[in-house]
Amino acid sequence: MLLAHPTQAIAAAGASLSVLNEDVFRGRSLSEGRPVAVGELSYDDLSGFYIGGSITGVATRHSGAQLLGVQGYAGYARRIGSGPTLDVGITNARYTHYYSGSAGVDYTEFYAGIITDHISSHIRYSPNYFGTGQATLYGDLDGVLRPKDKWRLNAHVGLLVQAGRQSLPHSARRRYDWRIGASRDIGHFSLQLGWAGSGPGRDYYAGSPHGRSSFLFGATYIF
Repeated sequence: MLLAHPTQAIAAAGASLSVLNEDVFRGRSLSEGRPVAVGELSYDDLSGFYIGGSITGVATRHSGAQLLGVQGYAGYARRIGSGPTLDVGITNARYTHYYSGSAGVDYTEFYAGIITDHISSHIRYSPNYFGTGQATLYGDLDGVLRPKDKWRLNAHVGLLVQAGRQSLPHSARRRYDWRIGASRDIGHFSLQLGWAGSGPGRDYYAGSPHGRSSFLFGATYIF
C-alpha cells in the first residue's frame, strides 16, 4: 500500500487480488523467495473507522501451493481540519511453517502515525515480534508522487529497534530497511516494479544465506 488508510469522503468497501514474485516484509523475504498470491478485503467507514484483512498463499519449493499467512488490521483515521490525518490501529499476523522462519508464528503490532497527501509516518510497537519474545519499536516513512495520470512513484525507509534489555542471538539491535518502486494503473489492474533491501547482515532461509536486496514485481486486480 502506498499510503496507509487515508480518510475517505464516503464509506467504501474494497477487494483486490495480487500476484507477486515474492513476499518481502521490511526487507526480509517471508516466502523463501517464492511467488505468492494475496487476496485482500477492506472497509473504510465515514466515521473514520476502518478494518481489513488478507490471506496469502505461496508456491512452495516442494509442497506446491500452500497457505503462507493471514493478516488483519483495524484502526481509526481522523483528519485535522484541512491538515494531516491522524491514524491509530492494530495489526495481527499469523504465518504457517511455510514462511521463511520455518515455524508458525503469531504476532501483534500497535501503531500511530500521521498521513498527508504525499507522505505518511508511523511508529509501531510489538510486545512479541514474530514470536521471538522480544519487544520492538519500528518507525517508518513512506512517500508517493504522481508524475502523470495513472503513474505512481513510491519510496519507503524504516528502522526496527529491539526494545528489550536483551538482544536476540545473531541479530542486530537496530535494523533498517528501504524500498523504491513504481506502479502503473491499467483499467482495474495495477502493475508494480520495485527494489527493496535491509541491513545490516544477510537474510537466511531455505538453509542458506541470501543478500538483503530483492527485485520485486507483480500485478494487482482491484474489484
